[in-house]
Amino acid sequence: MNQFTYIFYILLSSTIVIYVGDFCYKNGKSYILDYFPDDLNFGNGINKLLRIAYYLLNLGLAIWSLHSMKEINSYVEVLLEICSRLSFILLVIALLHFINIYTVYLIHKHIKNQSNEN
Repeated sequence: MNQFTYIFYILLSSTIVIYVGDFCYKNGKSYILDYFPDDLNFGNGINKLLRIAYYLLNLGLAIWSLHSMKEINSYVEVLLEICSRLSFILLVIALLHFINIYTVYLIHKHIKNQSNEN
């Protein structure tokens, strides 16, 4: 039963992480490029870097969390374990999204301040 839970959890969490990452990448492109309209390569680079870091961190976290999975003996325990772990992953995804938005804002603010000083 544990192997079924591992496989189902990894497939489900990976699908969610990849879907959300792709969604944020596509929709965040206009947000980031709005902050850096004069340097499109820089804006695209930041967006790609954020996506790769997001994937690595969240997929790594999902896989790492398998080490603490307890013995599972019923389908109810499978559901409880997967829901518990997915809720944690979703909280991390939400937190990272807001951190990324704030980080891009800080980078934009720093670059804007430097250009105003010159």
